[in-house]
Amino acid sequence: MRGSQKLYLLLGTGLLVMATTGAALAQSSGESQSRAQEPDHALASTGSLDEIVVTARRSAESIQSTPVSVTAFNADMLRQASIQNTQDLIVKTPGIFLAGSGGRENTIYAIRGQSKALSGNSAPGVIPYFAEVPSPVVGAGIPTYDLSSVQVLKGPQGTLFGRNTTGGAILYYPTAPNYELGGYIQGAYGNYDDRQFEGVLNLPIVANKVALRLSGQYQKRDGYTRTIGVGRDPDNVNSRGYRASLLLEPVEGFTNTTIYDYSRNRTAGDASVLVDVDRNSPLLATLGLLQPIVDVLEAQQRRGPRVVDTDIGQFQNVSRRGLTNRTEIDLADDIHLINIFGYRRNKLDYFASSDGLPTIVADGTGVFPVGTPVTVVNGRQTQNVQQLSDEVQLRGEAMDGNLDWLVGGFYLKSKPKGPSGTYVPIFTIPGITDVPFSYNFYDETSKALFANIGLKLDSVVEGLRFNAGFRYTWDKIEACVGSGVTSRPDVKPADCARGASNIVNASVQRTSSKAPTWTIGLDWQATKDVFLYAVTRRGYRTGGVNSPTLAGRLTPYQSFAPEKVTDVEIGARTEWRAGDVRGRVNVSAFSGWYNGVQIPLSGLATPAAGCSTTTPGGTAPGLSPDGDCDPGNDPTGGTLLVNAGKTRVSGIDFDTLVSPIQGLSFTAAGTLLDTKTRELTLPAVLRPYLASPEVPFNLTAKFTFSGGARYAVELGSAGELAASLDYYHTSKVPITDVKLPGYDLFNGRIDLNNVGGLPMDIGVFMRNLFNKKYYASGTVTSALLGITSAIYGEPRMYGVQLRYRFGS
Repeated sequence: MRGSQKLYLLLGTGLLVMATTGAALAQSSGESQSRAQEPDHALASTGSLDEIVVTARRSAESIQSTPVSVTAFNADMLRQASIQNTQDLIVKTPGIFLAGSGGRENTIYAIRGQSKALSGNSAPGVIPYFAEVPSPVVGAGIPTYDLSSVQVLKGPQGTLFGRNTTGGAILYYPTAPNYELGGYIQGAYGNYDDRQFEGVLNLPIVANKVALRLSGQYQKRDGYTRTIGVGRDPDNVNSRGYRASLLLEPVEGFTNTTIYDYSRNRTAGDASVLVDVDRNSPLLATLGLLQPIVDVLEAQQRRGPRVVDTDIGQFQNVSRRGLTNRTEIDLADDIHLINIFGYRRNKLDYFASSDGLPTIVADGTGVFPVGTPVTVVNGRQTQNVQQLSDEVQLRGEAMDGNLDWLVGGFYLKSKPKGPSGTYVPIFTIPGITDVPFSYNFYDETSKALFANIGLKLDSVVEGLRFNAGFRYTWDKIEACVGSGVTSRPDVKPADCARGASNIVNASVQRTSSKAPTWTIGLDWQATKDVFLYAVTRRGYRTGGVNSPTLAGRLTPYQSFAPEKVTDVEIGARTEWRAGDVRGRVNVSAFSGWYNGVQIPLSGLATPAAGCSTTTPGGTAPGLSPDGDCDPGNDPTGGTLLVNAGKTRVSGIDFDTLVSPIQGLSFTAAGTLLDTKTRELTLPAVLRPYLASPEVPFNLTAKFTFSGGARYAVELGSAGELAASLDYYHTSKVPITDVKLPGYDLFNGRIDLNNVGGLPMDIGVFMRNLFNKKYYASGTVTSALLGITSAIYGEPRMYGVQLRYRFGS
């Protein structure tokens, strides 16, 4: 089947489903909610057809009347799904992939084929927001304790709030303070000596004027992988975090909420496991490393994936702190001013045995003499980033409430506050040859103005509404890049700016871009139970700068241009009833056309031996990517970001729920994607570094699916018993030059709530019930290097959780 036929089939299927459900499921009843109170009150109940309220359009509204493909969870749903960190969201959210760049704490989000590059400095295709403040690109994981909701928005975003994205946004809302004394304490214990503690205290300080909410979490767990090499056992957890939220409402019409949050995790990092070797690799054969690495692979396969042999003492340290202030002022009955200020400071430092190998001893059949110890690939990344942002919104109503309008502005400034860059030794001899630390100090500024309207067209068709938004964005990046004189991260931003003696070939590179983006759509509340919409959007993400200072034939690729997308999405939100059986069916069909697609090319590194300066014509061993045989100015980590052409991503999202009897519900949701390269414009000098003549869609599965069942029954004075089972499936996931195999996961949980009539809950949980061995992400996946290594997902994890609630 040709790509165009697949596209028509996808869109046609979507239209057929929408038409069928719209005709068959239409029911009449009261009116839908148009506005709720605040984002932190965002979701209602769980596992039923009770109304779910989201804030995808910066105004609280029923998810069943939202013209956006969105998946949402409230606090109870997060707890029932045993979601303990950002990566756990993947099991409940088809169409999203979460991977770590070098480690799980450096989260990369992918939606609809859009993500940040696995290495290098590219703008993300998906941005996470905490309390409506965008997270910095590095260390982007968000702690998931004491959240009121998590909302996953799919498709281009940016005309309503925050930064431009081409793939989507994930909104994390912390629970807001209120004027009731209450809270909870919670503890859990599980296998691998997993200890978790969490607590919340909500304090009304002045009635209806001042309230304070304090929350915190601590988790410590042994690593589920053992190393027989150097360092501590990886895949452990050692995290803690706390949050303080202060609510002030001194006078009517004025609300101010300030949130301070801090979190950190200090671990031995994630275990990279060698999973494959190209036995025909010309590079490994030429270096005399092929057979020794094959021997290591066979030994790894005999041990299994939970025992690794590392050649360095791995570590992964991350800390995040932030200050958020949201001010809301009612200027009039129908005019409101909102200001959202954010300060974020993220520090990330990890050192990983990326290849999953010990030090390899050459067998003398190649360039390296017999007995030579060789490090194949390790990786260290250090980032210290401070980000300031501010967003102003003025919103109101006109035309007797028939017109909603919003105008606003957004400003963001991100700058380095310490050593920032990457160290990636490739085919080096310990103690003899090495590569320098590569520095990239990025100073980013983004400014935008935006406006949106929503016009009711009831005079034309009852329930019809027109929506439009426009945004203009100005982005600037100034990067000081260069190579250190050692392999340690000891250069500061000021050293690079003044060309100090501890940095070589320091240069300041600048790039800027500006672009309009927009959204235009119609939605129709055909009946209380049927909502239809159609929307087209323009999305954009800024270009960037490669590092360090490039030379030779790579000089023209020091920077890369922006990427743009125009998409079309149609969707239906329906509810139905057949006797006592109730259900919900939501479906969206979409297609996006991308231009100037940004992709990472890997393997652009000069080996320690056998360098060749010839022009690339294939994958010749020892090739110097820029032609000067100097590894000090090769692209950081051997990765170069470039614009490679045009693509198209089409697909269908669906989400269903059926409740045949009171307390019992079944859910099913999925995403089907069809991706296509429309045009490849990669220059000939770079073609050898692309494994196939197509634009790669990293972290993009063709099909993902989740299903679940939950049953809750009242036990009288004994409490409420609830049991749930969740299932997740993904097809193959491409990462650079390989495809990680698809897999299936099952999670289960049993809760006894309100035990004996007391405000106490006991839960027993198990994730990965059948102890499935699967790849959660890739680490070394370049065909040029001849090896593939990956990070495995969690083994079977189980435990018991106890929560005691007090107050209201």
